[in-house]
Amino acid sequence: MPTIEEVKDYLGIDFDDDVSNRNIQRYTAVAESYLKGAIGNLPSDDERVKQLALFIIEDLYDRSSYKVKESAALEKMKNDFILQLQCEIRKDG
Repeated sequence: MPTIEEVKDYLGIDFDDDVSNRNIQRYTAVAESYLKGAIGNLPSDDERVKQLALFIIEDLYDRSSYKVKESAALEKMKNDFILQLQCEIRKDG
């Protein structure tokens, strides 16, 4: 999973406060639970897992700030990453 610093860089957050850090930690935990439910065992060294987590965290962050941006291309990429990881884990496991 991405670190708080990686999430802040990705989201363009350039300030440090307790509320933001708690929200990012919560969003990261939600992203990890979501991905474990969708994929199963998460390969810790796969950059697709980190990127998927960042997509999910960004979506949660944007929805909490009332500026939701929807993208069919992004949604397709997330679904493709999840399907790839599911197939690879089933093949290896």
